[in-house]
Amino acid sequence: MTLPGMSALRHPSLPFPHLALGVFLLLAYASAAATFAAASETQAYMASGGPPLASRHAPVIAPQNTLRSYNRVGTPAARRDTDGNVEIYIDSRFPTLYFQQRQFHMGQSRYTNLIYRMHFERVPYPHLTSGKNGGLFIIVTLDEARRPVLITTVHTCGCYLAFLPTTLLPGSAFPDGWNRERQRVYGIDLPGIVPAPQPFTADQRLVVTLKHRTHRVMDVRFMDMAQLQERYHLVNASLAPVAQLKRLPLGDGTTTSFYHEEGAARGYVKNALKPFELLLMSWWALDARVGVDKEYGPAEETGTVFYTSLRPWKRKDSDMWPFADFLAFWGWRLP
Repeated sequence: MTLPGMSALRHPSLPFPHLALGVFLLLAYASAAATFAAASETQAYMASGGPPLASRHAPVIAPQNTLRSYNRVGTPAARRDTDGNVEIYIDSRFPTLYFQQRQFHMGQSRYTNLIYRMHFERVPYPHLTSGKNGGLFIIVTLDEARRPVLITTVHTCGCYLAFLPTTLLPGSAFPDGWNRERQRVYGIDLPGIVPAPQPFTADQRLVVTLKHRTHRVMDVRFMDMAQLQERYHLVNASLAPVAQLKRLPLGDGTTTSFYHEEGAARGYVKNALKPFELLLMSWWALDARVGVDKEYGPAEETGTVFYTSLRPWKRKDSDMWPFADFLAFWGWRLP
């Protein structure tokens, strides 16, 4: 392949200015190539700050192609448009993982859920889930010994639910007929069981790989810090309490919520319309806001049910907030 300026460099009859131009172009080409290579390094977001337990188990998020701003974990933000109306958007320059911690009982044991929420500026057209401000939950369930026994992933609309048990979870907890090798989750192959290092040391991190454009979970595994540093360009992500999403600064001394706070849209993320899902799914799912991202919490407080089954008569049963009931609905029997 001939690079810009190469012909000038090898032609002896050309005067010096042309030679200088060729050298300049060659150096510019090399610099641009080096810049592209650096920019296209595989970035991964690693949480920093926050409570020790949440920080220790926070997943490392590894999206494909972080050259595209819509693949980067961002920070929800608010501003006013030219008419003075509040607009919610995701600022892809600053990555943030939002967390909350809850406990639940199942079987004879008490478990701790570390719930991590992240958002992206958009899913580009023409995907089914195209729209702005979409997000993803990663829930790490710890046993009484503070070991990760189950990973649950779901988009913040309740779609694409996946369960990823680790080898620390007893076999009696699995749903009947569970494939321990692989599972197919809406067209993507995921492990049936995630190997957890023994012993599980402070050097181990959960790593979640996300698909380009759609932010679908593609892989879940544990890595040690040496592996992470070798494979990824690690970027610090802030670890913030999920309550901050109710107090987004508007820049004029006031704040606004990430979610609608009244009316029929109460509990849903602002500016998060999903037009294709509305057109293609709402009529048979009997939900005009199917696919729209929402708040996660008790329905009587949020105004919406965080259902994970598209069967309209199973919405309450598949609600992810009462987590033990949610697990039982999907066949899990944690001891």
